Amino acid sequence: MTIIGCSSNQKQTKAEYAKQVNDWHQVRIDNLLGPEDWLKLAGLYKLEEGQQSFGSDTTNDMVFPPKAPPTIGTITKDDTSITVQINDDVLVTHNQDTVSEIAMIPGNARSGTVLKHGPLVWYLLDRRGDYYIRLADEQHPNLAAFDGIARFPINKKWKIKAEFKPFGKPKPITVPDVLNEGMTDTLYGMLEFSIDGKKYSLAPLNHPEKDDKFFIILGDKTNGESTYGGGRYIYIPTPNENNITYIDFNKSYNPPCVFTEFATCPIPPSQNRLPIAITAGEKMFEDAQTY
Repeated sequence: MTIIGCSSNQKQTKAEYAKQVNDWHQVRIDNLLGPEDWLKLAGLYKLEEGQQSFGSDTTNDMVFPPKAPPTIGTITKDDTSITVQINDDVLVTHNQDTVSEIAMIPGNARSGTVLKHGPLVWYLLDRRGDYYIRLADEQHPNLAAFDGIARFPINKKWKIKAEFKPFGKPKPITVPDVLNEGMTDTLYGMLEFSIDGKKYSLAPLNHPEKDDKFFIILGDKTNGESTYGGGRYIYIPTPNENNITYIDFNKSYNPPCVFTEFATCPIPPSQNRLPIAITAGEKMFEDAQTY
């Protein structure tokens, strides 16, 4: 296979390049086992108007895993106001302070209002005006069972030079997700590159001048076979002053939905479904654990 590369590829030995990619991938693994939630997710609950009970008992409106107390308390949604009340006999903390009642601010596991009981951690998500409680378990079986993610062999030929072709005027783009809902974003141009003498293009998200990296939601002919059916993700540098950048397909990685049913992942828009097999980056992860 002949793939158009860049002069920097020739300056870097294969061993140096492989180390760079492996170092990047190790950081990804460390994040999965540490600050990221994806291997730890244990529940996702949409909030309705009014009061909802939560705990492990099946009579609750939101049923937590068996390791939770039978009843923890209630969550009340009043338009955009979300309030949690905790039963007197249950210890729940926020920033190590005991909680009896608290208004929740949307965020993630490192921002907003994060509540904790034993190994269980939950927080509020705002998804385009809909509110959800996301639950994580810091002792999730996934963590003990995880032994890495299979990858294609690292090959420098999959680091490809690309030219960013900006539009005269930004265009809207609809990015679908696994729930068949579309999210509208802004597209500032297209990336054009060649593989085996054939030209292809991809639609990158983020601003070419205000952001350091483009985000690409990628589909290719390996999806549903050796890679996840919903595509893969990749970050690349935004273009230089000559509108040149590089797509390193060796750094394409699985979306969160590979690890858990409690994530809602964007999937490749029609512009990003390549009619070829990209045999680089992460393969399908099939070892997700459940309770």
